[in-house]
Amino acid sequence: MANPNPNDTDIEQQRSDSANAALKSQTEDNHTEDSEAAVDRIADNLKDAKNDK
Repeated sequence: MANPNPNDTDIEQQRSDSANAALKSQTEDNHTEDSEAAVDRIADNLKDAKNDK
């Protein structure tokens, strides 16, 4: 990406930090949602297994 001022690395660093924070937040949120969904599936499977016996 062309930087209009190649000496202005502070803006680039801030943009990078912001992007990293956004990605970290997004992946943590996705991981939490996936984990909660997995817990729900395991609980449903346990209920089904008990009902089948």
